[in-house]
Amino acid sequence: MGIAVMAAVMSLAVAVLPGRSETTIGQVAGAPPLRLAAGSSRLTAGDGCAASAGRVPLSGGVHVLVHDGVRRSYRLAVPADYDGRFSYPVVFDFHGFKADAALEDQRSRLGAAGAGRGFVVVTPDALGTPRRWNTLSEPGRADDVGFVGALLTDLASRFCLDGRRVYATGHSNGAEFAAALVCRSARFAAVAMVSSTFEARCPAGRAPATMAVHGTADPSVPYGGGVVAGSSTRVPAAPEVVRAYADRYGCDPTPLTTRPAAEIVTRRYVGCAGGGEVLFDTVLGGTHLWPASPEARRDPHDSPAGRTFDATGAILDFFTAHRAPRPVAG
Repeated sequence: MGIAVMAAVMSLAVAVLPGRSETTIGQVAGAPPLRLAAGSSRLTAGDGCAASAGRVPLSGGVHVLVHDGVRRSYRLAVPADYDGRFSYPVVFDFHGFKADAALEDQRSRLGAAGAGRGFVVVTPDALGTPRRWNTLSEPGRADDVGFVGALLTDLASRFCLDGRRVYATGHSNGAEFAAALVCRSARFAAVAMVSSTFEARCPAGRAPATMAVHGTADPSVPYGGGVVAGSSTRVPAAPEVVRAYADRYGCDPTPLTTRPAAEIVTRRYVGCAGGGEVLFDTVLGGTHLWPASPEARRDPHDSPAGRTFDATGAILDFFTAHRAPRPVAG
């Protein structure tokens, strides 16, 4: 499903900005992705950072990390009150197919909203023309899982980060990649998918808290299942995918159903392995756009819920409620 959904989403390409800071990760091309054991590279288990005096954190803005000999850019947002004494949660936000980090930051507003709520927010750029994330880890394409691991390692050497509060989210192709990423790396406590409810299958014993936000009128990735726009690939219905997550993670089979806002239906599966949960926000009449994004608010085809539902705030609430039960190795 991943490749077809990537090709189905139409976005804009924005040029990468010059004049960025640059970090080189000394990894030989073709080597296995860098892995970070819990507690190493100064990731903490949720307390303070007594050894943080020598750290030189980056400022917010656009930066570059060299991974596998390739310059990889990312945007960084840092809480205004960050002082290096206490450990902070970190969230990675992945853009969709044909988009980039700048456009994702405009759509999700996670940089501003997340930093305002005490998160370090990282919004990386994918490679390729057009850009897309290597969700399926296809040989010969970018090692995106390794890149994210190397980036987290580098940031953990600069900031006091909480190893129990590392999260991933994204839109469309970025949502697919986020879901695959948290199954391939145990460094992530939770994931939130927007406009693509992807069937990632984690190894036995791994059950990250999982959230999905999907509009019922999505023309690109059909909410009720069917053919992905621009392809011949069929996808299952979003509620079926979410229910399968709940089954695999041992959650209570009957979800708690609420309506937190007009035309929003929330199904919450609790009692999952490791104290996690699976949460599904259905946006009635919502399209493929990130709910309440500037584009969604201007789109006459989107529903009132799609134009107003604060998906970003709901995702940050979900992440705030979940952390890894203990530091884990990647």
